[in-house]
Amino acid sequence: MNNTENQFKKFLIIIVLATAAIIYLMVKPDFFNNMNSKHGLKLSSKKPWQEKFTEDSDEIDDVDIQLTYKENQFKKEDKNFELGFNDDIENDDFWVTGSVPINPMSDLNYKTKEDIYERRVFLVENSMFKSKKYKPSDEVFGQIADKKPWLGIDALTCYGKGPNANKGLSEESRYINNPTMLIGLDRVSFDEKPKSMCSMIDYLMPAKINYSKDENTIKVVFEVSGYKGDLDTEFLLKGLNARDLGFKYAFADKTENVVFLQQDGNISTKIQEFKDFIHLGTACGVSGGCNNGSPFQKELNYTVMKYPALIHFKLWEKYPKNKDIKADINYLIVLK
Repeated sequence: MNNTENQFKKFLIIIVLATAAIIYLMVKPDFFNNMNSKHGLKLSSKKPWQEKFTEDSDEIDDVDIQLTYKENQFKKEDKNFELGFNDDIENDDFWVTGSVPINPMSDLNYKTKEDIYERRVFLVENSMFKSKKYKPSDEVFGQIADKKPWLGIDALTCYGKGPNANKGLSEESRYINNPTMLIGLDRVSFDEKPKSMCSMIDYLMPAKINYSKDENTIKVVFEVSGYKGDLDTEFLLKGLNARDLGFKYAFADKTENVVFLQQDGNISTKIQEFKDFIHLGTACGVSGGCNNGSPFQKELNYTVMKYPALIHFKLWEKYPKNKDIKADINYLIVLK
């Protein structure tokens, strides 16, 4: 009888523990998702492009991917790394497990085309797109003019065109130095405003880039809600890196708080081909012209209704039969 009572008690304990475990998992269904390395990022329970924003929070979940970059000279090594923009934000906020290093802009004035090509090859070879077969696309970079001025980011974002519009950091170096930024943001024209209104946020540099191998997704965060340009919340998508690295075709299959200004045939209604390239143009106002990006693709022009906002893209190397074809790579832009 004693034996039977003991067995009954053990059985009862097992039932109670099992019931408690089931109730706990019902209350906290993401328990196993949160069992990540303490050094990793929070693993989102949703796909990156299924993130939903609420009125009282603009927090963005990141994807824990544990990506490493061996012998990458651009990976952050210490807390003294200078972002070069958004100085009020902690550096470590942008250097987390799974992040892709963001390289600062540079002065490309009077460099040779060969110099630019060598720089580009080096940067791609030190990126997630490392490939012995890579060479800069002539469609994208072939029209670069040797030893000429380059349009400066400060002229573009603050004091406008003129004889000194090439001074300082070159605006196209945002893309040349950061090949993982397949699609970036640009403005549709020069901003001209009082110096007191000039802001490095207007440079439209990414604040964070992450890559998830599992989701085959690059996620780029731009902190642009403080943009002080004359264009309000109107921006232009720029696919220069996507085109150079072979991802010429794109479709925006999901957007939130974003409206494309061309109603018919924009990138959210029809698959588009990126046409971006760099050439010697005269719009800068410098004698003899400046190397700068072109053209203006009105089907990529959009406005932000409110922040945060997002655009998710499917990118392909070859023109797909339809927009439902699986992407060669996914690309998510988050605007905060």
